[in-house]
Amino acid sequence: MTAPRAASRLVSWIGWAGLEAIGRLALLTGSTIIFSRLLAPRDFGVTALVLTIVATAAIFVGSPFEEALTQRRYLRGAHVRAALSVSWLIGAVLVALSILAGSTLSRLYGAEEIAVLLPVAMASVFFSGHSDIVTALARRRRRFNDVAIATLAGHAVGVAASLALAFAGYGLWALIGQRLLVVTARAIILQWRIGGLVTPSLSLAPARDLGRFSRYSFLARLTENVAYLAFNNLVQAFYGVAALGQVNMAMRLIEPIRGAITATSHNLAFSFLARANRDPARFATLAQTIASQSAFVSTPIFVGMAAVAPTLLPLVAGPGWEDAIPIAVCLSLASALAVPSGLIYTALSANGRPEFSLYSLVGGFVAIVLVLVGCSALGPISLGLSRLAGDAVRAGVAIGVSPVHLGWTRRGRLQALWPAWALAALMGAMVFLADGALPARGPAPHLAFMIVIGVIAYATLVSLFAKTMFQTLKAHLAQASAPFMRKFAR
Repeated sequence: MTAPRAASRLVSWIGWAGLEAIGRLALLTGSTIIFSRLLAPRDFGVTALVLTIVATAAIFVGSPFEEALTQRRYLRGAHVRAALSVSWLIGAVLVALSILAGSTLSRLYGAEEIAVLLPVAMASVFFSGHSDIVTALARRRRRFNDVAIATLAGHAVGVAASLALAFAGYGLWALIGQRLLVVTARAIILQWRIGGLVTPSLSLAPARDLGRFSRYSFLARLTENVAYLAFNNLVQAFYGVAALGQVNMAMRLIEPIRGAITATSHNLAFSFLARANRDPARFATLAQTIASQSAFVSTPIFVGMAAVAPTLLPLVAGPGWEDAIPIAVCLSLASALAVPSGLIYTALSANGRPEFSLYSLVGGFVAIVLVLVGCSALGPISLGLSRLAGDAVRAGVAIGVSPVHLGWTRRGRLQALWPAWALAALMGAMVFLADGALPARGPAPHLAFMIVIGVIAYATLVSLFAKTMFQTLKAHLAQASAPFMRKFAR
């Protein structure tokens, strides 16, 4: 492929990924605005407990295979069919267990609705497993546009249907149904766009071929979700279901953006890094370039969200969610650390070393528990501080991994990240100070002014203190906008 054509395809991938991220954010934020006014914090807490269990269970049906299928050098159809067979067998076991466990959990949490909500929500694992496997095929073929389109369309279908349930008076079912419907629609749409229907064919030999990579990838994703499940249970134990609802609201503000940026950057970076790992020097240079440029783009988004959270969250959620504000600030700052440093784990995974992501998740979980329990006297902010501590540990491990495993020095990794962290922190401080100096206006105009101040401040700081990066990002922006400018000129 020629360089101009490759550049054009990359711009197309990024453009569709950006459109998908913006569209998904708009859909989820819009649904959150409506749900927060129709439902009580307890409803969000109950559904958070159910959906966290389902999300953890879903790791067993798809995650053992997606990364392993994506990175495998030689892939046969038997591998894909065997992966789907094992995925569905595990899914059937999980649904059966959820039926048995529903009543027990409803008594444990003091919420009888869980007995019915859990098995229905668990049915989504059949589609999430299929979706993960088809996503692996799309990533191998570099069909990133199809992944973005399916994800956006799936969210449009799921959010629309869940809002219909909410307005019909089925609030809890609307929150549960959103996940089930989004996952189902995404799987069907992506399978249709990729073509070549994936069908099951049980054979253990091809499944065993996926080997070591599959085990570590699975354990890393499982640890991440078990940590979240344990976090939710600790919050419920120390603060109650209503406080868990406040956490859930804060996460609804931050997680759609974090998830979209993390998934997009990981998939694109992995595609390029996996092809460069035969040349250690080129691999290290490419990894540093990707991490540095991504950090300068993603970090200010989350630091900016932390600065405007006191204005943004009440605007989105309405009254009664004040305790979620400090939690949202901490989650935003945690994302500013975790998202750019997460590309180091992408590089390790592309180099055949996925185990370090697992190690960092275990360390991060220990930090979450220590801070959550040790700082409980501080009140709700301890919930956010614990997540900030966990992501700080992950960032520290990413920088501290021995160069032997990556061919990329610790100093190089730090140099790729700290300028973006420093300049974004300065920008956040400027927005925070400007917040108090701005004249009183309605919340929406006030938020708009703060965003404009943040964009101008960050662009100015980067142009002054990171001139080369400023020119690089400016060139990327010009290249990405060129097709749209040409169409507009016509």
